[in-house]
Amino acid sequence: MRALLLLAASVALMAQQRLEITIEKREAGAWKIMDPGHVFADGDQLRFRFKSNQPGFLYVINEGTSGEQSTLFPSEQAGANNKIEPGQEYVIPSTSGAFRVTGPKGYDTVYWVLSPVRIGEPAKYKPLPPPPAPGKVPANLTPRCDDIVLKARGECVDAGAGLKPNNVPGLTPRELFFVRKGEQSIVSVPPVKVAPTAPVTYQFRIAHQ
Repeated sequence: MRALLLLAASVALMAQQRLEITIEKREAGAWKIMDPGHVFADGDQLRFRFKSNQPGFLYVINEGTSGEQSTLFPSEQAGANNKIEPGQEYVIPSTSGAFRVTGPKGYDTVYWVLSPVRIGEPAKYKPLPPPPAPGKVPANLTPRCDDIVLKARGECVDAGAGLKPNNVPGLTPRELFFVRKGEQSIVSVPPVKVAPTAPVTYQFRIAHQ
């Protein structure tokens, strides 16, 4: 029995960490799943669906095209309970509200941080420490439609948007695997020999005109 318990523990520690994110847009009072590379319009209302196979605490930070940084979640408007249970899907914001697309044309960079422990939070959900520096896509670069996708699907999709590698120190792009599963973006990290002890951080670029 002890050998079986040790084997089970070993398999659990070697399991891949898997995160899933889906972006949705409100249309005619209903929510529609969008391609991660969809180019949104000013005023569009968005929300996310998030799932992880590992527990933790989720933090979502946005850097807009204006350069302004803000904590999207947890917050007073988007919901305060950021504890994540494995295998459960969460809607963000967890309230009945939505995130509204505003600011100059370009790419909003949304940083997602899943920490195995709660990160110290100042009272009233003041912004967390500044996120990593923006990636290679300039914030003021106007998104462009992919002609091939546009002809095939009639949708303006920009390859520079969606889930992307980040430049967080100690976590290089080769350590992350990005997969498209239907209309979802999925990020996985290689099997680990010990239980996760550091936050997993990645970014999702939102293109808008």
